[in-house]
Amino acid sequence: MTIKSLKTDVLIVGAGPAGLTAGLYVARAGKKALILEGRGPSRLAIPYTIENYPGFPSIASQELLATFRRQAVSFGAEIVAGDAVAFMLDSDPKYATTKDATIEAGAVILATGKPVPKERMIPGEDRLVGQGVSYCATCDGPLFRGATVAAAGHGEEAVEDVRALLEMGCKVVWVPGKSGGPADGPEARALEEQGAVIRREARIKEIRGQERVESVVVEAPSGVEVVPVPAVFIFREIPAGPLFERAGLALDHKQCVAVDRFQRTNVPGVFAAGDITCGGLQVVAAAGEGCVAALQALVYLRR
Repeated sequence: MTIKSLKTDVLIVGAGPAGLTAGLYVARAGKKALILEGRGPSRLAIPYTIENYPGFPSIASQELLATFRRQAVSFGAEIVAGDAVAFMLDSDPKYATTKDATIEAGAVILATGKPVPKERMIPGEDRLVGQGVSYCATCDGPLFRGATVAAAGHGEEAVEDVRALLEMGCKVVWVPGKSGGPADGPEARALEEQGAVIRREARIKEIRGQERVESVVVEAPSGVEVVPVPAVFIFREIPAGPLFERAGLALDHKQCVAVDRFQRTNVPGVFAAGDITCGGLQVVAAAGEGCVAALQALVYLRR
């Protein structure tokens, strides 16, 4: 896979009301705005009726989201699909990496939505991100050529990424975490013929290691087993908190990004808006924070 190089004035991570509003303001000011839209959908993508957004006595959530999107694009904001799997934010310029692109930006606005609670992560996952815990097979798979690695996740993406790991020379123990679905399909059986071990009735209970991943604890009906591995590839919605923390951002105990009244984080040139800040958790609040973050990002670029 070819890794693209993208460059923008402001990178906005998240395509909900905060991210789209930020993109609108940045683009309208004549700067290049790139909005990274991840797999985790905006809450507005879930159908419900909104009755407290100013100017609209009643509007469908999906219609409002589509309106935000059209308006941002109409001013020149670019929306690209992809999840950030790594950040380098203390540099100038700043960088984010997805599975197929490296993005260079003068400023960054984080608007990834409500943080994934630690309870939904595998124990040990957040502590070992970047130290053997990876969300990108194509990025990190070559580092473990010839080694036995674990893979967790049950969607179509998991099938593709397990195939990629095998093609890179990794030996794979795939623990889907649930039975049925793609892990039981013909493509998964073809992966078994290529050497993948699929533990369909099992789940990864814990990721162990001191400085780096050393093993995973696999729980199955037959019992609990400790499998030595140097890496775990996790294929699902990426919890932004550990990535942000590793990039030097201050988070609270809920994995929310700490900001001041100007949506500035503790890292110069990096701003956050919307539910990731755990503010009002309202659409109008997210849009307002996106506006403030964009205006401050423009000030930062001018300076």
